[in-house]
Amino acid sequence: DCKKWLVAPKWSAQGQYTNNPRWVKKSSISGKSYRARWYSRRRYPWEPWVTLKDWRFSWNRGLILYGEAGYGNVHAKAILPKHFGANVYIRDKIIPVPDSSRIDGGGWKMVRHVPPGYNWHPAKDDLQGTSVYGTPSKFMSAPAWSVNFKNTKFNEFLFATG
Repeated sequence: DCKKWLVAPKWSAQGQYTNNPRWVKKSSISGKSYRARWYSRRRYPWEPWVTLKDWRFSWNRGLILYGEAGYGNVHAKAILPKHFGANVYIRDKIIPVPDSSRIDGGGWKMVRHVPPGYNWHPAKDDLQGTSVYGTPSKFMSAPAWSVNFKNTKFNEFLFATG
C-alpha cells in the first residue's frame, strides 16, 4: 500500500549503530530531510531497525519499516498485517519514469519482500544484500523473498509498507 515509507542513503542504513541519528532523505511523514535514531548491533540478529521516527517512539506504534531474522512481537504485529507486509527497494539515481513505486521520482527496484503477518524479514545480512531466499513476485501476498543485491550499484534505499 506504500502508506508508510522512507528514503535513506545507503550509508545511513548499512553499518553498525546504537541509537544514533541516521539520515532520512524524506518519508511519508515529512517531505524534508531529517534524522531518526535507529539500531543496528551485531549481537542482535533482528536488527537493523529502520523506523519513521526515533526507535523509542516507533517500536510499538507501527512505525518500524524494516527488521530482520524473522523477528515478531509487537514490532511486526503493529504494522505488517495492517499494511500488506513491507518491502525494500534500491536505486542508483532518480529516474523520472513511472514504475511500480513512484515515491520520490521512481526508478526503484524491489529487492526484498515480507508478506502481511507477524514476523519481519528472514534476512540476517544487515542490509548488505547477501541473503537470498524465496521466489521474487510482484504479489504482496507472496511468501517472503530476497534477491542478492550486494554487487548492484545503488546509493539509496526505500523502505515501504506493502
